[in-house]
Amino acid sequence: TSSISIKYENGYAGFVLFLANLNTSGYDSLVFWINGGSSSGQSFWIKVSTDGKNFSDGKSSTDYIQIEANKWKQVKIPLSHLLNGNFYIVSILFQENKGQSQPEFFIDEIYLTSISGNPKVLETSLSSYNFYPGDEIIINSRIYDENGLSDIKKVEVDLNSVVSNLKIELFDDGSHNDILAGDGIFGNKIKIPLNSSIGERIINIIVEDNSNKKASQEIWVGILNRDSIQIPAGMPKYLSIGTGTNQSNLSWQTNNGNDCWDLGYQYITWGWWNWYGEFVKRFCDDAYRRGYIPVIPLYLFQTAPNDYGCTGSEYDKIYCAINNSSLMNEFWNRFIQMCDEANRSLASKVIFHIEPDMLGYLQQRIIRENKDPSQIPAFVNDSRYPNNLIGMHQRMIDLVREHCPQKGMIAFHASLWGNIVSLKENEEKILDIENLARNTANFLLKLSPDFDLIFMDWSDRDAGFDGIWWDKKNTSLPNFSRVLMFTNYLSVFTKKKIVLWQIPIGNELLPNIENQYADNRLDYIFDYPFDIAKSGIISLLFGAGIPGMTTQFTDGGHLKTRAIQYCQNGKIDLIELTRRDSNITSTEKDLIFYQNYPNPFSSYTYIRFYIPEVFDEHTNQKVTFGQVRIKIYNILGQEIGTLLDEVKTAGQYEIKFTPTKFNLSGGVYFLKLEYGKSIKLIKLIFLK
Repeated sequence: TSSISIKYENGYAGFVLFLANLNTSGYDSLVFWINGGSSSGQSFWIKVSTDGKNFSDGKSSTDYIQIEANKWKQVKIPLSHLLNGNFYIVSILFQENKGQSQPEFFIDEIYLTSISGNPKVLETSLSSYNFYPGDEIIINSRIYDENGLSDIKKVEVDLNSVVSNLKIELFDDGSHNDILAGDGIFGNKIKIPLNSSIGERIINIIVEDNSNKKASQEIWVGILNRDSIQIPAGMPKYLSIGTGTNQSNLSWQTNNGNDCWDLGYQYITWGWWNWYGEFVKRFCDDAYRRGYIPVIPLYLFQTAPNDYGCTGSEYDKIYCAINNSSLMNEFWNRFIQMCDEANRSLASKVIFHIEPDMLGYLQQRIIRENKDPSQIPAFVNDSRYPNNLIGMHQRMIDLVREHCPQKGMIAFHASLWGNIVSLKENEEKILDIENLARNTANFLLKLSPDFDLIFMDWSDRDAGFDGIWWDKKNTSLPNFSRVLMFTNYLSVFTKKKIVLWQIPIGNELLPNIENQYADNRLDYIFDYPFDIAKSGIISLLFGAGIPGMTTQFTDGGHLKTRAIQYCQNGKIDLIELTRRDSNITSTEKDLIFYQNYPNPFSSYTYIRFYIPEVFDEHTNQKVTFGQVRIKIYNILGQEIGTLLDEVKTAGQYEIKFTPTKFNLSGGVYFLKLEYGKSIKLIKLIFLK
């Protein structure tokens, strides 16, 4: 009832399944089913693309099967026939290869598998991919076995990279956050050990069948640093949102959710002082009247150089510009004018966002030339400051404090590509994220430690435009988890909160044409807002980076819908988030088995217990996990069954017990909790 229908009207026409999003790691075959409809003999090339633009040479369907009328047939194509090595399939093309029109046929159930018959991890999802030690996360994994689910012996998640030797079993019994029993989706809730090491980690889902054949899937996660970094005064204390505009006002926000929005930004480029009268003041006044904090990104050194004879690479033009006395004199005068206009505006707070691309290019050049910011000259034109990058940025900060006191906040920009290694497209499995973040933090702090915020951008282009997709399941690179781990390190190292700016607005439902390019970043943010907030990000600003990208006016209302959903669910309270997570402790030293509630009970009851961290004197190590068993006994001491037999990490747990599982009669029963050498008992009263 939901098959894909393809009918070729012309020779060499093609149908593209644009966002197939298949990670081939651990698989060797592309599989789909095909039906000729009322005809037979249709033929086409099958091609794949790793970027949504460029396709492999592909193979003809007739190499694998002859299409028949009204008959479903399975097609298996070795991945090696399409491309070499492990790769991420963004798109699949079914292209006509007879040079003529062809009658309708149908395709269904496109997936990856293995001809060898191994069990397969088809898909895995986590409730969170970036979390604190002590957090609870839910893992679900969809498993396939050609011999049926009864052939699956065990599914577990290997957390050895998080805590040595830690493995947690996943279940398909309907009682472990796994949806329904026997549906092929295995799950469990996992408490991340408090002694987990901070940083990027790769965990593995491992499935084993009764013949001891195994398959696995890697997942990138980030174990985050907790922080007590203050949110700047005047900024919302919740994860706030806003958009960009090029219309000199923020009317779109007012007309599309109004109270949902908190900030809005408008670029100023070289010559902004000629944009009508007091442009900065007018924009700030408009934002204030609508209830938003105005944000002003400065994009002056990218747009001024050509007027002053500066040519060459982007860096060469910037270097020329910041050392051109005529240009810089104009810059300083207009910078003061900007601050004065903002100060005279109605706005109570204004954020000045300093030159996003400029700082990225300067950071790259400093790395390449092994220099310090103090060694890069710049025309500051004030005897109180050195004529270098440090003097230039310190003077900007001081001018904001002097000419826009109490109102003005100043933000430096951190680029994902400033380290030369660009996290936007880098696919290196082993990468020192911590060191990359430290390098960027040191660069910004050397310019001046007195700035208020860091702005970051993920991309100025929709993924459907440039072909650089991030894996939203975090099973391949580039992915979201890695970038959020970098963000967390950067926030902690600088002791500054982050504003994620100019977030692409595309979504995966768009046709991927000019002004409507597809992207998955916006949806990932709204799917995992707690991951975003815990990384150190306090505000989200959506907008197109270059002409032709998707905007809030062309996205079919998707940004509005997701933003309003977020607001209606309640914006994330950043203060409460920090307070809640900072309360997680491991002070309890004993195994605790709480009395069930309700008790007596008739239909169900809740069973709660606490697993402590213990010190093993024999190994001289802290033990943070172990096998936990809960068994039920009748009043005569006879064992009836097992409620729980799993590896659990230290922390508090609660399970729901339904007596129908053991067909119990009314009466008194006992539960025994075993953890290591410790045993605890409680008494249940079941009223039937």
